[in-house]
Amino acid sequence: MKKLPKYKLARNYIRKKIKAGEYLPGDKLPTESELSKILGVSSITIKKAMTELVNEGLICRIQGRGSFVNELREKKGGAMPPSNKLIAFLLSCQDVNDSSCMQIMMGIQRCLSSAGFSLIVENPGDDPEEELRIIRRLLDNDVAGFILFSANPELSLGNYIYLKNNNVPFVLMDRLVDSIPVNSVACNNQDGAFSAVEYLIELQHRRIGFVADQFYLSSEKERFQGYCNAMQMASLPLKDNLLFLDSEINYRSLANMIKSGELTALFAVNDRKGLELINKLMGMGIRIPEDVSVIGFDDYEASSLARIPMSTVRQHFEEEGYTAAKILLGAIEGSDSQFNKIRIGTKLIIRSSTEILQYK
Repeated sequence: MKKLPKYKLARNYIRKKIKAGEYLPGDKLPTESELSKILGVSSITIKKAMTELVNEGLICRIQGRGSFVNELREKKGGAMPPSNKLIAFLLSCQDVNDSSCMQIMMGIQRCLSSAGFSLIVENPGDDPEEELRIIRRLLDNDVAGFILFSANPELSLGNYIYLKNNNVPFVLMDRLVDSIPVNSVACNNQDGAFSAVEYLIELQHRRIGFVADQFYLSSEKERFQGYCNAMQMASLPLKDNLLFLDSEINYRSLANMIKSGELTALFAVNDRKGLELINKLMGMGIRIPEDVSVIGFDDYEASSLARIPMSTVRQHFEEEGYTAAKILLGAIEGSDSQFNKIRIGTKLIIRSSTEILQYK
């Protein structure tokens, strides 16, 4: 009889422990170093065994935290539809009380109710571990799938892998990852940003600043690319001193740039940052839009109600929520279409915070 390779013997040992209930769903497994000592094999052998168990869906690896036993669910295809028709929306963002979040939920609910599903909303904050705890708790309650709006998708990557290995349908919203294939819905960030900067150029602005908020997010990077494309299309140079990529801004320095004419317009990566710019600069004696035009992105309700109503790029939040729910329901039903990446169009909204450049 042919002798099994050592990595397969190690894999079978761990698999047997899991099947026997010695390692329960959610339990953290011994480290690769510990398993190497227990079984008397090399760490490379253990690593290969663990990789096979991940591919089988028995365990998942979460970077920086270790390997865990999966909560096994039936694979789709022949599986019965969930008895408890619940969908969870995990919303982790700074503006959970903004009307945009309500619009997203209205869109999700409109789609789900027509299919007989109900919506649960949770707010894990910016803690990926809390996000995972909520996911596990909701899976115990037979939630059929998830729509995830994570604070930082790169930090939540292990959670997505956990869902993927357990065959749990999910859709990412707005903030996305490139490292694994997933269903996702976002607005057309790049073209929306292009339209905002192109409009400023039409107003004769040539020294246009880009202001980021959380530049590690995919949405902000896409908006930055739209800014760059519009500037390059107009043969305008991309100057480092016009790029404000840190979350903290030196407003005194920014005000001096505006007063000297070094900068005449600002494209803020979102409305929250745009409103901050307007309020801070006006407090320093800068006139909006006479001294500097400001345009944002999102069209939050507060943007139209501000003391200087802000020009912006409108996201269609309700449509985004509806589309995310529709994709998720398709995944739950076992649709042949996998890994949809949907971009919803935007609309340029012109208000009082922008005007044609007045040369002096």
